[in-house]
Amino acid sequence: MEWQELNGYVWLQPQTCLDSHGGLILKEQLAHIPIEPQKVWVMNMASVDFMDSSGLGAVVTAVKFAQSKGCRLVMCRPSATVRLVFEITQLDRVFEIIENIEEILSISGELLSA
Repeated sequence: MEWQELNGYVWLQPQTCLDSHGGLILKEQLAHIPIEPQKVWVMNMASVDFMDSSGLGAVVTAVKFAQSKGCRLVMCRPSATVRLVFEITQLDRVFEIIENIEEILSISGELLSA
């Protein structure tokens, strides 16, 4: 997983395969993100073409980790595969999911105040 800070957001780019290995990398990289409360983290899921239960667990861990640090993690542009996993597990009702990057810019004030 790669991450960068850009335009006041932390942008996360998981690997294309979120299985036990990719999930472990995601969890390890979380420790390297500088924590600033009220920061919005955006996980771009567009290039994730496979996700199993281990990868899903890593995503849940990432959301909980961000929340525990006073940050907010939003899923952006989930691929069809990821969206299906979220729907089957009903996590699409729990995660904040946006369809495009422009949407994050228009609702950033709402995200920080919610």
